Amino acid sequence: MTGAGTAAGATELGDLRVEIRTVNGRGLGIKLRLCAEGAGLESAIEELVRSRLARGSVTVIVERPGAAAGLPDRATLRAFVAELRALASDVGLSGDLGLRDVVLLATAGGRGDAVTSRPLPPRVQALLEAAVGSLQDHRATDGAATVAAILGHLDEFGAHCERAAARAPEVVAAWRQRLLARVNEVVAEHGVQLQPGDVVREVALFADRIDVAEELQRLAAHVAETRALLQRGGEIGRKLEFLVQELLRETNTLGSKSPDVTMTHAVVAMKSCIDRIKEQAANLE
Repeated sequence: MTGAGTAAGATELGDLRVEIRTVNGRGLGIKLRLCAEGAGLESAIEELVRSRLARGSVTVIVERPGAAAGLPDRATLRAFVAELRALASDVGLSGDLGLRDVVLLATAGGRGDAVTSRPLPPRVQALLEAAVGSLQDHRATDGAATVAAILGHLDEFGAHCERAAARAPEVVAAWRQRLLARVNEVVAEHGVQLQPGDVVREVALFADRIDVAEELQRLAAHVAETRALLQRGGEIGRKLEFLVQELLRETNTLGSKSPDVTMTHAVVAMKSCIDRIKEQAANLE
């Protein structure tokens, strides 16, 4: 969701430069920094941005190129002086204004009550839309690279899932062999007779307790849905975050069920993939 877009040109409010910057954010937050000429356009600008962006912390800057900080442009000051002189003539006052007086009066006027909300002039709106378009182009390029990275992590995650699936039956068989060896030791040492059914029952109980077939099935389904989501494109950030949470939940369950070292190593590697996917998912809208 990070990116920036700019546009500049002549408008009904004079020459303006628009810059729109975004960084990652769970929702959509908008901050405005407008020059004096943009007073009253806040609501219209925010509405335009919300119609084009869905997520991210957005900063919109509208400024006059080359204008001195805090001062109206020269055309504004000339018009202001002309109005003051006309007013002095109308009311019969003598004398003239100095530069200091004009600047103080002009800037003081901007600190009054807020200007009533007004619609965007056509050329100002076109400038804003051009800046948003530039931003979206930037974000689309970065987004394509992010999607490619996530797909790579999914490939690695899938390989670890296959390792876990292949190891799961071997865990039961290995435990059965250990159990039989232990039974034989007890029989040899104490002469205790055990029924074959007792051993079979213990193996079955152990196999049921560590059965991870459902977890592996759900993980495969979540991976497939994640791939489909990334290929569809559009606004996928929130859905992707949900799928990442589901991947982590099933992976944790997988790890808690199996006492096998090989399975544990596979689960650790799977969690590492999920962490990388989660970091990349924060960059998508």
